[in-house]
Amino acid sequence: MKNMQSPILRILTGPDGPSMPLAFLGVLCLLAVCSCDHVFNRQVVATVNGEKIYLEEYQQRLNAQKGLLSPRAFPDSLNKREMLGEEILDSMITEKIILQRARERKLSVGDAELEKKLIDIRKDYGDNFFDLLSAQNVRYDDWREELRKEMLFDKLVALDVNASIRVSEDEAEDYFNEHPLLCKPEARVRAAQIVVRDPAKAAQIKARLESGEDFAKVASQVSIGPEAARGGDLGLISRGTMPEPLDRTLFKLPTGKISPIVKSAYGYHIFKVTEIQPARARSFADCREIVMAGIREQKEDAAFTAWLDGLKAKAIVKKEIHLLKKKP
Repeated sequence: MKNMQSPILRILTGPDGPSMPLAFLGVLCLLAVCSCDHVFNRQVVATVNGEKIYLEEYQQRLNAQKGLLSPRAFPDSLNKREMLGEEILDSMITEKIILQRARERKLSVGDAELEKKLIDIRKDYGDNFFDLLSAQNVRYDDWREELRKEMLFDKLVALDVNASIRVSEDEAEDYFNEHPLLCKPEARVRAAQIVVRDPAKAAQIKARLESGEDFAKVASQVSIGPEAARGGDLGLISRGTMPEPLDRTLFKLPTGKISPIVKSAYGYHIFKVTEIQPARARSFADCREIVMAGIREQKEDAAFTAWLDGLKAKAIVKKEIHLLKKKP
């Protein structure tokens, strides 16, 4: 599924993400040797500033992680499996610390805000959206609440971390001069496309174009692409930005010629290139936005790490590692 790859998500992805162990400060009062919640007799695998993480929650997260791994990728030794379990618990502790900070800042994600995001995501995936969830054995309601949590995390980081980060023009220009390959020369083409789902229809359209019909007019009539209203105009495209074999077709096509029909996961494409811009050295003005974004990302990542380390250092955490070996 589409995902927002924020620093938080990279940390909460479990064993595939960076390992960032928690600092354990203080000791919580033991309720029992087995760390049970006496009200409901639920075993507790960790407490974070007094909030409990239950064994059943941990086991659900562990099973979900197992479901995402192929049998070959799953750890083959007891020691590695125990490490996986500890990393998953650490990610749950980190998540709990961040949620506590969000509550402290009185942040939330309302239903209307969440629904707007859900509509955008469903648009991206179209009719395949629920099939994708089903294929991953994910319940929609569970996924919806995880998305709400991600949005809350992003909102918190934007406020606590990113709001104070600045990148100056001088800083960006100096960085550009010190990293000449950051904004490497690249060829670009201006192109238009027609895309349809049926190969027979694509062949009929190609025949119309080769008989002299106007490409933009035909595109506006028949193309299913979002650019159809612009006569199929895709604007300037840099090499490597389109998936293969579309990219290869575009950059082999002479100006003014109609391409062969090209099949992709989206349908059947016909292209027309209207302008070719050869690769050339690019100035700071050409690359300003790329450079500024790159510096900002570096600063945000460093600031996020420092911020999260600070939250962890203040947290009072206790783990019951021996309970992780219990089978669900």
